[in-house]
Amino acid sequence: IADTAYRALVREQRNQGLLISGESGAGKTETAKIVMQFIAFASGASSGHADSIQDRILQAQPILESFGNAVTMRNSNSSRFGKYNRVFF
Repeated sequence: IADTAYRALVREQRNQGLLISGESGAGKTETAKIVMQFIAFASGASSGHADSIQDRILQAQPILESFGNAVTMRNSNSSRFGKYNRVFF
């Protein structure tokens, strides 16, 4: 999916979006990290710079999540909102 989005971005010169969804603990954050790594690799971005951007995004997640979390029967840290990561290449 990330490859298709990247190819369309290059070919059509139009913004692309990916929706990553799932239950708590399904791996949404890990999947977003893999997508960012792939796009950085496919674009030929220098790995140091791409890693720096990815680290900043991932470091901000716990802070943002703390504003909307609640305790549920299934999870003591359940998010009550979606994440929106906007990355420019």
